[in-house]
Amino acid sequence: MKPIRYLLWLLPLWAVPAGAAGVDLDLVACAGASGAAYQANVDCAGGGTFPLFVTFAPAEAISDLVALDTFFDLTVPGGDVTTLNANFWDFANSNAGAMQPRHLRPASGCGAYLDTWNATNAGEAFGANVIGPTLVRMAATVYRPTGVGVSTNQKLFGCLLLLNTLTSLEAGGTHGGCTRFVTVRVTQATPVSASGSPTTTLTGPNLNTSAYVSLNDVPVPTTRRTWGRLQSLYR
Repeated sequence: MKPIRYLLWLLPLWAVPAGAAGVDLDLVACAGASGAAYQANVDCAGGGTFPLFVTFAPAEAISDLVALDTFFDLTVPGGDVTTLNANFWDFANSNAGAMQPRHLRPASGCGAYLDTWNATNAGEAFGANVIGPTLVRMAATVYRPTGVGVSTNQKLFGCLLLLNTLTSLEAGGTHGGCTRFVTVRVTQATPVSASGSPTTTLTGPNLNTSAYVSLNDVPVPTTRRTWGRLQSLYR
């Protein structure tokens, strides 16, 4: 796999004081870390990968956390994911596999968060469903076979969603619309305990002011700069 490569102008996330349980979605790095952003332009022509990070803080202590189930809404305003107009974003059918989860915390950009799923035989799964021409609903699950004890409001790594642009028309592939304006919203995240103890489904942000991130709506500066902070991670 090619190294992460994207040309973008990043806008930093405006953080609010920690304290409330919740789930955050960020671009480039985990919430609160240097470089974390809520807007970025994807380098579709580069044929590389682009990261979206999920982090969370549980509403209660969980003695045996074994999974996190997270749901997202991806919206393409004015597009149509069922046609070449925007079918790059159809992760359910025509471009299945272009968005994949990773359960391990990356080597940099998320150091303040527990590497929650770093256990033998841990893993991940991903699925998507086209709800309408402009809406794709996605779900990611990360898990570990043995429980880990976590505390209320502890900063935990959720998952990395890795967007592969190799299939885009700009990179020589067959899928259109990679450069379109897109929003991604994390709608909920549910921690799962091995014992079946009830846990709170998280529906609001923890550190961030919003549950949304947006792609391809940042003006490109005259002098374009390559952001190489995570180039050494996923190859």
